[in-house]
Amino acid sequence: MRGWLICSLMLGVATSAQAHHSFAMFDVTRVETVQGTVKTLEWASPHVWLWVLVADGKGGVQTFGFETVSPGQLERDYGWNRRIVNPGDKVVIEYAPLKSGNTGGELEKVTLADGRVLATRFTKAKESAADPGPDEHKK
Repeated sequence: MRGWLICSLMLGVATSAQAHHSFAMFDVTRVETVQGTVKTLEWASPHVWLWVLVADGKGGVQTFGFETVSPGQLERDYGWNRRIVNPGDKVVIEYAPLKSGNTGGELEKVTLADGRVLATRFTKAKESAADPGPDEHKK
């Protein structure tokens, strides 16, 4: 009985931890694009945030916040580091917008002024889905 109780407790903790790291607040069925200037890159766990200043078309500026995966995953899987973008850098951002309609969303791809593209988990997933793999090319 004690084993079942411990197992249930651990499962409950794991489930709540997974919910904390959910990306359900983003509309991943849509992709939007904005151009702007990097305000700051918050290189912190559990998720990195990129803050970008975007002209609102009325002479003002809005701050957009873009969430992505952890610093470790960005470094390991996508080649990022904490100095890959800096305040003042011009960027084009592709993102899954917030369902709430607020400015920002889940970061899909960053294109720098020099043309370099910074990938994220979204970019890699889309590339994998678009490339059928070596066996499919033979058909």
